[in-house]
Amino acid sequence: MNIVTELEDVLKREQESLLKGDFAALGKLVERKAALAKRLSSNRPDLPEDVYRSLVDQASKNEALLNSAQRGLQAAMSQLRHAAQSVEQTTYGQNGERQTLSRKPSSVTQKV
Repeated sequence: MNIVTELEDVLKREQESLLKGDFAALGKLVERKAALAKRLSSNRPDLPEDVYRSLVDQASKNEALLNSAQRGLQAAMSQLRHAAQSVEQTTYGQNGERQTLSRKPSSVTQKV
C-alpha cells in the first residue's frame, strides 16, 4: 500500500469515527495521519493535482467534523454545569407541555 492510499484510508476511518462519536479511536488515527502526512511531504512525490486536492478536501471535512464535535461536547458540558447549579429545571411532559422540575437544594443535617 502506498502512502497516498494509506492516508486516504486513515482519513476515511477518521471520518467514520467522528460520525459515530468513537473518540477513543481518534487518538491513534490522528497520530497515524500525522506520520503519513510527514512521510508524504518529506518524500515529495509528484502527486497529480486531483489526488492532492482530494486529500486536502477530505482532511478539511474531517477538521470541520472534529470542530463540530468539540462544540457539541462543550455545549453538553455547559448544560451539565448549568443543570448541576440549577435548583429548577424544565422538561416536557407526556402531553407535550412544558413542566417544571424542582429540586430541593441538598442540605446536611448534623446531629450533635
